[in-house]
Amino acid sequence: MSSPAPISPATSGNAYLLLVLTMLLWSTNFVIARAIHGQIGPFGLAFGRWAIALLCLLPFGLPRLGRAWPLLRQQWRKMLLLGVFGIGLTNTLVYVAVLTTTATNAVILNSATPMMVLVLGSLYFRQKLARRQCLGMLAAMAGALLIVLKGDVLRVSAFQFSHGDLLVLAAGLCWAVYTLGLRTLLPGLDALVMMMVLLLVGELMLLPAFVQETWLAGGFHPLSLPAGAALLYLGIFPSVLAFLMYNRAIAQVGAAKAAGFLYLMPAFGAVQSIVLLGEELHWYHVAGLAAIFGGIVLSSLSRNAKANEPVQREATLSAAE
Repeated sequence: MSSPAPISPATSGNAYLLLVLTMLLWSTNFVIARAIHGQIGPFGLAFGRWAIALLCLLPFGLPRLGRAWPLLRQQWRKMLLLGVFGIGLTNTLVYVAVLTTTATNAVILNSATPMMVLVLGSLYFRQKLARRQCLGMLAAMAGALLIVLKGDVLRVSAFQFSHGDLLVLAAGLCWAVYTLGLRTLLPGLDALVMMMVLLLVGELMLLPAFVQETWLAGGFHPLSLPAGAALLYLGIFPSVLAFLMYNRAIAQVGAAKAAGFLYLMPAFGAVQSIVLLGEELHWYHVAGLAAIFGGIVLSSLSRNAKANEPVQREATLSAAE
């Protein structure tokens, strides 16, 4: 089998832009989810969000399903795994976790996710990590923690561990499995069809928990107009658009380079608080953002070719025109 074509600087640049936009959308997910969690349970939030995303994709994905069916049938086990871990578990575990842990704990523990991607990728694919990648990842993690801790490292001493924290770590592990699993897909799978199938798998997995949660709550309760609009936003932007961009970027630059961009989420969350909520800009915001971007650049520009995983052909997740 021929080796994948080299990725041009322009292609890499586009992938990095997609990753930045993805993290921006995902950072709004946590803000909005916290705002409406009192009106809808964690399983209802996850199920409703992905149901809206699935409805958005069905008109575009169904006409392409016939052409994509041979590839789907060849790797149905992988699709099942990705749907369970990426759609069914990751965000749902976070939604359940924030019921019993603080947002600060969740963000701190979520900072372990990129490291999980690197370590699992190194173990599973048996690839040596470049020193630059490790240093860059540590710098980005330090920047994220600096923002979360508001420049006071002594806040770590007040960290209290709960079972919700374990759920956050489990969610990070699920996301690492999803990210690395994308790399194993066969080339040529249509992006919209793939996302549609993953959403369907996730919805089928969440359905029993959603039904039980609804029954225990005494049936369906209508959402307020702002909560309904927020759920609609979650189903379209952080779900459909962000996942399509993330999958595309993984196909272009690989999981290891994409992992560092996850540290942008707490940084973007801080920026949103400043812009939308009128919070003050502090030195640790600037220093943290500088460390995150510096770490991402350092990790992405690794000179050790062996440390960078072979990237799938761009056609792997390409959407038909």
